[in-house]
Formats: sequence, structure tokens, C-alpha cells
Amino acid sequence: MLIAVMHFIGDDAEASAIMNRLMAACVPGSYVALSHAASDIDAVQMAEMIRRLNESTAEKTTLRDRAGVTRLFDGLELVEPGVIRAAEWRPDTDLEAASPAALWGGVARKP
Repeated sequence: MLIAVMHFIGDDAEASAIMNRLMAACVPGSYVALSHAASDIDAVQMAEMIRRLNESTAEKTTLRDRAGVTRLFDGLELVEPGVIRAAEWRPDTDLEAASPAALWGGVARKP
């Protein structure tokens, strides 16, 4: 599970390499779940929040758009409903789905 982890890896190639190394160590049929701070959900507010956060913390955060998060799953089989707002990934209630969290989330299977 890479829940709120990969946005601490700023370089796209490094983030992909980490995902590839992780999945290489897994047997076929293994699953990985990922959530990632979004650059294209509430974009203005997220950019400002991350700017302020990055000024005050040693661990820098990188926002990625939906396409960038989806690329982290390259070579894997995305589980339906794919990469969507994390709150909308199989919510138990409408209230849960309406959460304002600006995160992309997805689950994929290693073929």
C-alpha cells in the first residue's frame, strides 16, 4: 500500500522506478493500492497549500495530475473504477464519496 507516499518523490522517473522495483518483488496476482495528492483537483487551493507546506517542512510534496498518477501504474492491470478521486473509489456511502479530499487513488494487479 502506497497511501499518501508517492507525492514525496518529486522526480517522475524515480517514482516510476520505485513502483517498478516494488512490483518486481511481488508475485503475479499481487495488488498495489496508491493514493496521491492531486494537482488537478481544486488546483489553485492545492498549489497554495503545497507551496506553504513545502516552505516549512523538510519532506517536499509534489502534486501530480490524474494522468501522472495513472502512469505510476504502467505495466499493471487497473482495478475498476481505475484512478479516480480517492473518496469516490468504492465508497460505502454518498457522504463518504462527497469528501473534499484532493487525492487520486487506484488499485492495480500485477499480471
